[in-house]
Amino acid sequence: MKRADYYLIRFIYATILMLISVLTVEGQVRIKGRIVNASTKEPISTATIKSEEHNTGASATKTGAFELILDKPISSILVTALGFVDKRVEIDTFISYLQIELDPKNFAIEAVEVNRKRKYNNHNPAVELIDLVIKNRSLNKLEKKDSLYFESYEKIKFGLMDPKNIFGRQSKDLKFFYSNVDTSIVSEKEALSVFMQETLSDNYVQQSPARTKKIVKAEEKTEFDPRYVNNPNIESFMGFMFQPIDIYEESIYFLNKQFLSPIASNAKLYYKYYIKDTLRTERDIYVRIEFEPRNPVDLLFKGELAISMDGQYAVKSAQMRLDEKVNVSFVNDLQLQLSYFKDVSGVMLQDTSAITVTFGRGTKDALFGHRMNVNQKYDLRHIAADGIFMGSPVEKRLSARKTLQELRPIQLSSSEQSTYTNIDSLNNLTSFRTMMAMGYLLSQGYYSLGKFELGPLEYLYHQNNIEGNRIRIGGRSTAAFSEKVYLEGYLAYGIKDQDLKYNLRTAVSLNGKSIVAFPAHYLEASVQHDIFEPGKGIGFLKGDSFFRGFRSNRPAKFLNTDAYRIGHMIEFGNHVSLSSKVTLQRRNPVGDLRFALSADSTQFLNTINTSDLQFVLRWAPNEKFYYRNLNRTTIVEKYPVFNIQYNKGLNGFLGGDYNYDALRFSASKRFFLNQLGFGNMTISAGKIWGTLPYPLLEMPNIQENKDRHTISYERVNSMEFVADQYLKLAYDHRLNGFLLNKIPLIKKLKLREVFGARMFWGDLSQKNNPYMSNDVVYFDKDTEGKILTNVMGKDPYWEGYVGLDNIFRVLRVQYYVRMTYNEIKEPIRDRFRLSLHFSF
Repeated sequence: MKRADYYLIRFIYATILMLISVLTVEGQVRIKGRIVNASTKEPISTATIKSEEHNTGASATKTGAFELILDKPISSILVTALGFVDKRVEIDTFISYLQIELDPKNFAIEAVEVNRKRKYNNHNPAVELIDLVIKNRSLNKLEKKDSLYFESYEKIKFGLMDPKNIFGRQSKDLKFFYSNVDTSIVSEKEALSVFMQETLSDNYVQQSPARTKKIVKAEEKTEFDPRYVNNPNIESFMGFMFQPIDIYEESIYFLNKQFLSPIASNAKLYYKYYIKDTLRTERDIYVRIEFEPRNPVDLLFKGELAISMDGQYAVKSAQMRLDEKVNVSFVNDLQLQLSYFKDVSGVMLQDTSAITVTFGRGTKDALFGHRMNVNQKYDLRHIAADGIFMGSPVEKRLSARKTLQELRPIQLSSSEQSTYTNIDSLNNLTSFRTMMAMGYLLSQGYYSLGKFELGPLEYLYHQNNIEGNRIRIGGRSTAAFSEKVYLEGYLAYGIKDQDLKYNLRTAVSLNGKSIVAFPAHYLEASVQHDIFEPGKGIGFLKGDSFFRGFRSNRPAKFLNTDAYRIGHMIEFGNHVSLSSKVTLQRRNPVGDLRFALSADSTQFLNTINTSDLQFVLRWAPNEKFYYRNLNRTTIVEKYPVFNIQYNKGLNGFLGGDYNYDALRFSASKRFFLNQLGFGNMTISAGKIWGTLPYPLLEMPNIQENKDRHTISYERVNSMEFVADQYLKLAYDHRLNGFLLNKIPLIKKLKLREVFGARMFWGDLSQKNNPYMSNDVVYFDKDTEGKILTNVMGKDPYWEGYVGLDNIFRVLRVQYYVRMTYNEIKEPIRDRFRLSLHFSF
């Protein structure tokens, strides 16, 4: 299961746990109603309802329905909508429901019959108009302007649907669920927000050279108890899942998937288009086009576009939603609304966008997510000040003079305003804290003691051939202890080898800020005594979890290791980082491992001592990530990640016995291929100069899925290949059901295709080959005398897999095949692997 999927599950779990008791809101006034077009009686979904007396407002749903909740009675409300005349409505306290009709601003409608019973014609007038929209798409795309500025207000909400049905109606402690619900998010349904974030930002775009900058100048958001919930991770996750929408992009990225835009270059291959009618204003003419997917199971939308007929063929508005049959799991509905306005120069600029998604299973809605963007104050000739684009593309420079309450362009409803205070009160409830602690233990594996937490739970017990039964207890410090100093470590004891293992790691901030804040700058140090498989590096979590004790190829050869490390890490605003480390290691073979000298096989090397100086230069443009303490997980987007690593062995320095140089390079990137899904590619290459025993050379990582930047192999034996110059390649592809969606009956199962491959090629120089050199050690043998480690020939090692994902929405099955070097005695056999995998 991917790390991003874990964070989603943990957040949903924590959300449900925390809703156990809250405040009661008394004496509220509710004004409900519906807003329609006075001429056509159609609902106006873009309408806004405001109470100027209380600076409070609400928005209409797709059916025109609204609900305004106030603390006390008012005399009138103001109703506005783009393209309609503003209307002030007097409020009578005896009227509980209002039907409000807005007059269009001199709009005339020419009706056009839409007939889908006939055979669809690819050369109908709607398709000809879409051709013109696609042809002019690059000209109308906002980011293609030479230099511009605009202010953007963003609001993201997440919460529960129908909370009364979840928590019951009888408990007096749950009155909050009845009084603070919001019916404006999803039509005619009650929703309870438990997460909300608002930001107001200045945005700058420049084309020569191409750069963007977003400066957040005001924000407000809910905060959960930081002992159990990493609030910045929730913020990152919500921002990643609910990204801003641009219909002029080839695909609209949402819920970790790409949905083809109805005006993409190849959209006509996947969509059908129909002219609905024509909309005339005092100055312009717009044609409304309906569109629908040719195959409703594919990742496509259905909906309506309004296209300008002024020669620019720009999108005036768009309303899109998913088809009920689309191959997306746990999503019951997804609706997108975009609105544009024409500035004085005739350019269409996006003023509002709204995304609403409901999550659930079947027809039952359980959760919702909502994002609204309001863009204003456009300046298409803005000249950015010197240095404005320096540093990170997104920065927070919060104003100390003005709050978001004073700056937000759309006021919050009373239920939205209550969300902040209710979450603060919830964090103080004893019952809530207890349940959150249990949820944190089960999901993260740690039990919080305040300034410190114990764990991880899965590493408490492990079994291997050397230690037998292994017991381990560990822990780490929290921000309550210090935001500028971090500690973590463990003690472990093997019943069979009767040896006490330990690890202690610390880091200290050097920039006076939190040690985890970006950009980070800190010193770190660690000391560790433990056993490792040959080829594995030192670390806090090294693979001795409870579950790895059941692996099919349990190793019997280890290195007893004492390691000492001190390092320095600094990050720069452009996501370039430089780390340096000095590491001393003393390794002794244990178990069945033996290092016979190549000069005399009756003699053995009992200790491998190294003193290593390391530098790592990393560039991850526009990187976003989840973090917990010093560990980070990149949020995989379209941007690449590059690493260059140099190691220098220091012979004679603090007991080091080897002089060597090693240079390693790696790069990883996700390729989005529209309807063909996406692929993740990682490439790594390196060379080691020096005469070294083979445990210090390069070996393939075995079943070590740390992150997408590390290439791990499934069908390789431990220590099977070794090289001092190498090339690695990994590719994983997710087709998202593109092929299976075309097969009758099968497409109803919403299965998705997955496949991938791994390659390793390496060469061993004569001076490091024990059968050509007298200065190294022989490769070890198994119990039958067969040599375990091999020097590769001209052909690389290949393995691959094919599989199906989204089986019953939660399972993935993969079949792994070893394609080369099968002549080696007892290679790992091909096999099926079944795993849990949650994905939208």
